[in-house]
Amino acid sequence: MENFELEDAVKEVMDGILPKKSRKIYEAQYDTFVKWCCQRKLENVNEDVLLKSKTLSSSTLWAHYSMLKTMLNVKRNIDVSKFYKLSTFLKRKSEGYKPKNAKVLTLDQIDKFLLEVPDKDFLMIKVALIFGVAGACRGKELHQLTISDVTDMDHALLVNVRNTKNNVDRNSIINNSNKNGIDLIEVCRKYMALRKPETTHSIFFVRYEKSQCTVQAIGKNTFGKIPQKVAEYLNLPNSTLYTGHCFRRTSASLLADSGASIDVWKRHGGWKSASVAEGYIENSINTKKIVADSIFGLGVGNSTESASAHQVSGSAVSASSASSTSSKNNILQNTIDGANRLLNIVNCSNVNIHVNINTNNKDL
Repeated sequence: MENFELEDAVKEVMDGILPKKSRKIYEAQYDTFVKWCCQRKLENVNEDVLLKSKTLSSSTLWAHYSMLKTMLNVKRNIDVSKFYKLSTFLKRKSEGYKPKNAKVLTLDQIDKFLLEVPDKDFLMIKVALIFGVAGACRGKELHQLTISDVTDMDHALLVNVRNTKNNVDRNSIINNSNKNGIDLIEVCRKYMALRKPETTHSIFFVRYEKSQCTVQAIGKNTFGKIPQKVAEYLNLPNSTLYTGHCFRRTSASLLADSGASIDVWKRHGGWKSASVAEGYIENSINTKKIVADSIFGLGVGNSTESASAHQVSGSAVSASSASSTSSKNNILQNTIDGANRLLNIVNCSNVNIHVNINTNNKDL
C-alpha cells in the first residue's frame, strides 16, 4: 500500500514539471515519438534513435527537442541533455535558419489608422489596437480580458493583463493624447459605453456591428486576424505577415526604438530574457543611427545621443567623476523620453512615469 502511495506522490511531482498551459502539446509530441518507435520496434531510447527520429526534422526543431527532452526525463528518466552528438546535430541543422517574425506597425501608421478609419465599422479594432500596443499584448491576452480588468480612473484607463504566457501579470495605463487630435481614452470609452446591459458574460471584447455592440464575445482566432485588417486598410505590403503577435512586437519595437533601457523594456512586456530585449534594441533603426553618429563623431557634444550610445553598448561609467553623474542623468532622461513616445502608455506596476506624447517626436 505504501509503495502505491509513494508512486502516486512521485507521479504527482513529476507531472508538475510539465507547464500547465502547454501540457497537451508536450504529451502529443511524446506520443508521436512513441508511435514512431513502436512502428520500428525500438524498445530502448538512446542517442542514435533520437538522431533518426522524424520528430526532429521540421523547422520547429528546437521546440520539438525541448518538449521531447522534458517528456523523456519525466516518463523514462532519460537525460537527453547529455547526448552531445544530438546537440551538435541540432545546432548544425539550425544554422542559417531565420524565423518568420510578425511584422510591426510604425507610430505614424497607428496614428493614420486611428484618425482615418470610421468608428462605424472599426471601433472595436481601434480599441484592440490601442490595448494591444499599450500593454504589449498577445492576441490570447486580449481575448482573456474581462470588464473587471479595465478601470476608468477619469484621467486614464488602467488595464490589467492576467494569465499571461510567462505567468507575469502586467499593468498598463492609457492616457489622453492631443497628438494629431487623437484622444485614446475617448475612443475606448465610446466602445465601452456601447456594451449591452443584458450581456451575461464578463469578457471585455464583444462583437461590434453597425455602430452597435452585440452580447457575443469575440473569439481568440479573431484577434489573430485584427493586425492583418489594420495592414490591409493601410495598404501595407504582405499584410498576411501582420499576425496576432504584431501588436506585442510593435509595442516592444517602438519602445526599443525610442532608446529606453533594457530593464524598462523587459518590465513593460514581462520579458524575462535579456537576450530577447537586446535583440530588439540591436534591430532598432534609431539606435543604429545613434551608434553611427557616435562612431563618425557626429554625436560629440550631444549629451543625450552620447548617453544613449553608451547605454546600448553597455559601457561602464565611472561614478567618481562629474561627467559620470551627467551621463547617468542623461541615461535616465533618455529612458523616460523613450517611454513617453510609446503612445502615452507605460507599465504602471513597474515604472512610475506619467506619460504624455511629445508631438515633436514623430520620426520613428
